[in-house]
Amino acid sequence: MGLKKLDVPTSSITEVKKSPMDVFAQARKADTGVYVFNREKIAGVMLTKEQYEALIEELTTLRDTLYQPVERELPVPEELEELATALRTTLAKGSVISARYLDERMVATGFITKKTGFGGVTEMMKELEDSGKIVYQLRRREHNKVIYAEIFGEAQEFQRAAADKLMIRKVNLIER
Repeated sequence: MGLKKLDVPTSSITEVKKSPMDVFAQARKADTGVYVFNREKIAGVMLTKEQYEALIEELTTLRDTLYQPVERELPVPEELEELATALRTTLAKGSVISARYLDERMVATGFITKKTGFGGVTEMMKELEDSGKIVYQLRRREHNKVIYAEIFGEAQEFQRAAADKLMIRKVNLIER
């Protein structure tokens, strides 16, 4: 098996020690980072200040775009504000969590588990796929009304091993 040729400029630690500005000039000229090797292993990547700032700006833009909620949450009745606050601190919009962890957090907040029997997480993900949300019922009644929490989200299929991951888009509390 032959060595794979990198499509980016490379340098050695020795060259960086001798003249770091030459390595920055190399990065600027190639308009990309320079891989720095130490004993035939990549030790790091050198970027110009402008390249680094552009990467950070792009990352921030992507995160902001990714974590924008699809819809606003419904207004919460005053008597449910404490419960709503607890849910907001537990389930941040835009966060990616496993269905198993979501269920544990909801049960800890006072809701009835969705993991009933074998394959409960699979059923939760199916509910999310079918309706765009997972609905939980609060164990206790408030003012003779049943309280439901609707967890809107979308399945995250970026990893095969993590088939139960979902991104939370919004959480609504509803009285019926």
